Amino acid sequence: MDFVISVIHPVADFAEATAFLCDTLGFQCQQATAEAVIVDNGSLAVRLVPAKDAVQSSLHLELHSQNLALTTDALLSLPNVSLITRDITISPQRLESRIQGPQGIVIIVAQAFNEDELEIMPPLPMSLLWDDDAEQCVKQMLRLTPLGFREAARTRITEQAEMLAGEEAAITVTIANAVRALAEVTPAFQHPALVSALQQHGIEPAPHFNGMAQ
Repeated sequence: MDFVISVIHPVADFAEATAFLCDTLGFQCQQATAEAVIVDNGSLAVRLVPAKDAVQSSLHLELHSQNLALTTDALLSLPNVSLITRDITISPQRLESRIQGPQGIVIIVAQAFNEDELEIMPPLPMSLLWDDDAEQCVKQMLRLTPLGFREAARTRITEQAEMLAGEEAAITVTIANAVRALAEVTPAFQHPALVSALQQHGIEPAPHFNGMAQ
């Protein structure tokens, strides 16, 4: 069975609400009667029903954007749309604007920023002590990994480096442990890029690869 989230939203004007949801926000009308209109976008279904005594509720919808200013301005150019708040920093990773649409529909336009855009290097999930050069090396080399795979790579490389240190009965991860872990976890086809990046950071990788494909 397939399930979607469904919400009920009382409105005074079916046509205006339906037009905004479908024409502006990409919903599709699935059913329309005198008693209700149902629209959905594949993950959320909205059932529009008559507002009793002309009292409307608020329907908050979140719209993700790669360009907050552009999306906000585009929405504000539409009729019956007004600004509630603009460019509010929710966290260093998230910026929001809130738009009041017709028939009680509120659009939260959100832009998320990744670690590369913020120029930050998240901490490693360390359970041992690390030499500073080892920690910084792994953080820098992780930038070679696509964002979608980076968190998993961060965990695997950290765990592998600490395992290598443990095999030496050490409680501190050294640069040798870090580079060897990078070599072992990084797919072979990415070794040339890794070797080049290590050399650019003043590290000679060859001794740490021990005959592995480069």
